[in-house]
Amino acid sequence: MANEKNESEHKIVTKKHIARQEKEQKQRKVILISVISILAVVILLIAYGALSKTVLLAGKTVAKVNDDKITVEQFQKRVRYERQNLSQTYQNYYSSGFAQFLQSYMLQIQNQLDNYISFGSTVLDNMIAEKLIVQKAQELGFTVSDEEIDKEIQENFGYYPNGTPTVAPTEEYRPTSTLSAQQLALITTPTIMPTDPPTATPEGITATPDLTLMPTDAVAATATEVIPTVTPTVEATATPIPPTATPYTKEGYDNLYSTMVAGLDAATKFGDADFREYVRNIIYSQKLYEYVTQDIATEQDMVWARHILVATEDEAKAVLDRLNAGEDFAALAAELSSDTSNNTNGGDLGWIYQGQMVTEFDSAIWSLEIGELSQPVKTSFGYHIIQVLGHENRQLSADELSSAKSTVYQNYIDELKTSATITKNDVWASVVPSDPTIPTEIRTAAQ
Repeated sequence: MANEKNESEHKIVTKKHIARQEKEQKQRKVILISVISILAVVILLIAYGALSKTVLLAGKTVAKVNDDKITVEQFQKRVRYERQNLSQTYQNYYSSGFAQFLQSYMLQIQNQLDNYISFGSTVLDNMIAEKLIVQKAQELGFTVSDEEIDKEIQENFGYYPNGTPTVAPTEEYRPTSTLSAQQLALITTPTIMPTDPPTATPEGITATPDLTLMPTDAVAATATEVIPTVTPTVEATATPIPPTATPYTKEGYDNLYSTMVAGLDAATKFGDADFREYVRNIIYSQKLYEYVTQDIATEQDMVWARHILVATEDEAKAVLDRLNAGEDFAALAAELSSDTSNNTNGGDLGWIYQGQMVTEFDSAIWSLEIGELSQPVKTSFGYHIIQVLGHENRQLSADELSSAKSTVYQNYIDELKTSATITKNDVWASVVPSDPTIPTEIRTAAQ
């Protein structure tokens, strides 16, 4: 009986023990699963953080132009590409033997690269403009083939497989008209040259926009927004080919291009596919430019004018009073005008085609008769007193025609931007690369 009792108690204790063990095992399992889950979450968070700084970040949108996106990856590649070109330009200036004469240009490049946020903003604006241009060109039915891209790159490397193209003949520039008695009476100083346009951009004239799609000089030209203008071209980032009598072979071209692309890819991750797409956009811009400017007349109604620029309306009224009292316009321009591009030349602006000036100035000169003085004309530059010296139909010089086309194209792109849906996301400012830049040893030596 005693043995049976002990066995029964032993069996009862064993069942409790087993139940407790099972419960403890379940608890340990729950704890283990919880720990594993927490570790998994931590690992996922770490992985996501790493991915968000690389793969996921690269695909984020910095800007959207209508339905087209510009990603972080595209933006960063382009910024590095433009920075590399500017850095190389700086180094070329330094090693040219004329560095002392190019200091102002070198300093400009240095400042642009150092102010990398502003530089990135300019590049992004240019990329947005390119998107608009490509969209419009495609809408008009223009296409760009791989053969066209090859030809564009080859020619900019100096390789012409079908022979060097014939230079287009220079258009004959016909003599201008002689001055009338009235114009001769108005001109009281021999320094005024009515047939020669001013060498500098006078205050009040809208400066010719610079080219966006130039690989080397686009961003170097200005730290402000840039829009494609005069006949866009592409320049390869490579050592210039020295003049030689040896024929330039396909093999030589291929080697040179491969070397350039490999170096570019290594420095900026802007590889062959990126470069070809870049050139494709350039060709689209060329085609759109030619389409928009094809009807620009080589002869236009033009006005010859001079002006005196002062800071306030009261000063302008005082100038007008002195002119009406018989004082010499050229002498007053030299004494009072703040437009240093022409105040020593009688305030002469040369011959002006319609739309060349800022809106307020343009409206004023086209409403004046020959010899008539304007009332004070307010522009963003100040207050102008303007006198028209001539008004006739004239042949545009090559520079004037180019400038006229640039103005028309600029206005066309501005209209595209106004009618487009453009979104710039704040993320762009946090992902602007600050490399590549001018090598420290070269910058130090140049300074």
